[in-house]
Amino acid sequence: MADDFSSRWQQLDWDDITLRINGKTARDVERALTADKLTRDDFMALISPAAAPYLEPLAQRAQQLTRQRFGNVVSFYVPLYLSNLCANDCTYCGFSMSNRIKRKTLDAAEIARECEAIKALGFEHLLLVTGEHQSKVGMDYFRQHIPAIRRHFSSLMMEVQPLAQDEYAELKTLGLDGVLVYQETYHPATYLQHHLRGQKQDFHWRLATPDRLGRAGIDKIGLGALIGLSNSWRTDCYLLAEHLFYLQQTYWQSRYSISFPRLRPCAGGI
Repeated sequence: MADDFSSRWQQLDWDDITLRINGKTARDVERALTADKLTRDDFMALISPAAAPYLEPLAQRAQQLTRQRFGNVVSFYVPLYLSNLCANDCTYCGFSMSNRIKRKTLDAAEIARECEAIKALGFEHLLLVTGEHQSKVGMDYFRQHIPAIRRHFSSLMMEVQPLAQDEYAELKTLGLDGVLVYQETYHPATYLQHHLRGQKQDFHWRLATPDRLGRAGIDKIGLGALIGLSNSWRTDCYLLAEHLFYLQQTYWQSRYSISFPRLRPCAGGI
């Protein structure tokens, strides 16, 4: 088995996948909609241009599967923004280091007030969010504040810079349940075009982050691609599905979630 998803990713040809998705027909879509177990080809059909007239049957099938697995339940979580400091320069992000915005990092007293206010609203699940600034909002900061934050909530996730496996393992002992990390795009040339400075320029370090999370035993791993960044959101979504399938097979003890972030207006944004 490959050491991480990068080995599998190298076997996947972006242009070939794009052609296969765009080549799907209405018959392929109809077959996928009635299949008991979806294949990779079925998924290509369901995200293809040929699926556009089938949005209502798609929605009904999705609702059926959702009710079957989760019942009439919706789970809410709240993001707590700890800091907007960032050491990266990304063309699409309002936190980018080149943007002239006011920067703020919460201290212990401010975090406590935020936690109390969120808890008073009835929320039990919290997502900690920061920009990516390893020296000022890194492991020392997380070690200092995560235990106190965790005491307020039933579950705690984070969306911060990618960390090393041993760091994730340590954060788990402090009460961390889950981590969200978005690849942004699985197309390396597009990735390089939009990540101009900082650690985030390292495509493969980011790509292997869910593997480090899985090896560290993190309970929940969240994935996502930034819709609109590459020239084919369909291909990015297919590669996201390949990533998820690999992780589920390799780190079956962890649970997974998929998010669909999309480009929106922001300070300094493209």
